Amino acid sequence: MLSRLARTSSPGGITPFRLEILDAPPWPADLDTFPDAAPADVSAAGERLRVTHRRFVAEIDLRSLSGRVFRREADGASVEIALRVALAARLPSLGGLPLHAAGLVLDGGGAAFFGPSGAGKSTLSALAPGPVLSDEFVAVSLHPPSLRSTGFWGEADEPAPPPGEVPLVALVELAKGPVFHLERLAPGLALRRLLGVLLVPPHPGLWSRAMALAAEAASVVPVYLMEWTPDEAPWERLRAALARPRG
Repeated sequence: MLSRLARTSSPGGITPFRLEILDAPPWPADLDTFPDAAPADVSAAGERLRVTHRRFVAEIDLRSLSGRVFRREADGASVEIALRVALAARLPSLGGLPLHAAGLVLDGGGAAFFGPSGAGKSTLSALAPGPVLSDEFVAVSLHPPSLRSTGFWGEADEPAPPPGEVPLVALVELAKGPVFHLERLAPGLALRRLLGVLLVPPHPGLWSRAMALAAEAASVVPVYLMEWTPDEAPWERLRAALARPRG
């Protein structure tokens, strides 16, 4: 898992995040009371984020750009989750949005495809005719609009090191349908849909910044609703629609 992160390029001039592995929890935590098979819980404690799981706990310091993690077992998954939370927390302060979305490259431009579980992000990624940035977690920047790989993946295995960053041409909400249909969303509706896929940790300052960025994204980047079926590849018509002049 962690080898994929090591192959992901980082923008220059960014202070690195440091994660320390501890021999004891950074705060009193009874991990045996955490429900079996429950996902990690993220909460805010002042300017720190706490990540709690039955197998590990982590603490992310938003000011010092550092973190600490205690693992019951020496597995890479706990470190990956802690780093994922740290990146999602840091992006808004850098002018970026962490999106639960698949990032695909079409004719040199990037499109982020988002939607609820089962909408087809992983399926669409597997059918992609070009590079895939991720089937799970991508970063959006707005000055200028761009889409960046994060190194984090969901169901799919990274086929090859993807390009680090490409121009962002569209944000696309996925829905299953009998035939291909693409509809542009008004900025207000687009913002509401984007808020549902932000991977921002529950911290008031982070959410305030992220909501402002999401509102900007909904107004400057075309946001679409795409109905599609895996039985019919959407690429030709999607490319044609995205290439049309915007008005």
